[in-house]
Amino acid sequence: MNIGFSACVLQGGRTGVASYVVNLLHSLQETDAVNTYDVILPASDASLIRDGFPRFRKHVLSNALGRPVPNILWHNLALPGRSQREHYDLVHIPSYRRLPVLKGTRVVATVHDLATLHLDGKYDAARMFYNRRIVPTQIRRADHVITVSRFTAGDLVNLIGYPAEKITVIYPGIHRQHYRPVAGGEARMRLRERYKLEGPFVVFVSRVEHPAKNHLSLIQAFERMKARKPSDLKLVLAGADWNGADMVKDYAARSPVARDVVFTGFVPLEDIPCFYSACEVMAYPSLFEGFGFPIVEAMACGAPVICSNTTSMKEIAADLAPTFDPLNVDAIAGALEGALQRRKDAGLAARGIAYAATFDWRETARKVVEVYRRVAGGQLMPPGCPDVTS
Repeated sequence: MNIGFSACVLQGGRTGVASYVVNLLHSLQETDAVNTYDVILPASDASLIRDGFPRFRKHVLSNALGRPVPNILWHNLALPGRSQREHYDLVHIPSYRRLPVLKGTRVVATVHDLATLHLDGKYDAARMFYNRRIVPTQIRRADHVITVSRFTAGDLVNLIGYPAEKITVIYPGIHRQHYRPVAGGEARMRLRERYKLEGPFVVFVSRVEHPAKNHLSLIQAFERMKARKPSDLKLVLAGADWNGADMVKDYAARSPVARDVVFTGFVPLEDIPCFYSACEVMAYPSLFEGFGFPIVEAMACGAPVICSNTTSMKEIAADLAPTFDPLNVDAIAGALEGALQRRKDAGLAARGIAYAATFDWRETARKVVEVYRRVAGGQLMPPGCPDVTS
């Protein structure tokens, strides 16, 4: 097969979707010795995808495609014609917000989540209109959809009426060579040198986004826990500023535990395992996730994890992380206190590491290629695709 692959969503590699695209392409390079790929991406992101694989060509475009409007226009006006000229058997678009209305060939989409159909005010008014009014129509025109969780598959069926038989749930992997325990002394030394962080801490690894990531409820839970049992414990909010970050920071500055709330800003990939390895608990109170990479990544590093019981998070955490209602501050505080009491459970850490190892990018790539094969051949639901209608 000759496959067009749109990688025009990398944004310098700093987002969850970018991580998905880069890791999937690298795993396809390592595992697919049969098909050819035309990887389409802006010049500024070309170095994120490895060279040296003859079956993978890069089609490098203007950096203007890093902006949403030119990106959307290119996918709708230029991609259909290129698909026909290059004789693609199919195009994979791993960000459903860039699906073309008119197709030049079969289209496989990855839908990570439909958060904008659940959360008011996630983006500005124009982006919310586009995501709620235009995107569902674009998704319905896709020949097949890959989702990263059963929860998102159910949303596709129930919210926009996409046929269940055209959906395949394929969990992404994690970078297993990267996400693994870092020796306590080494992790703490790096955090001390780079972030001036010392002493015990709870960490939340996420961009600082309000209200979707629910930082305010976590800070409030931390306040209540510290009021009941004063300690030198810190709350570390590790991630770059996003929509609504000012509101989160303003609240934290007025909090009675302001001295113990730490904002790190953007954290380079190489530092994240140190936060997971050195933390007392990784808390993940997000209101909405299509998958929730940090849950699995933290387990891979041996960290105790607590997370919300909503959307995909309970599914992804399985039975290895206590869950809580993210809108109930007392429930979050209780989960934190319980996890802190159990943080030295070596058996739980070992089970988390073993579970995280099942999220393998090579297996993800193998399943994605099977979807390509079936879609190019005009087939629908692959064997074993889970029932997503319940």
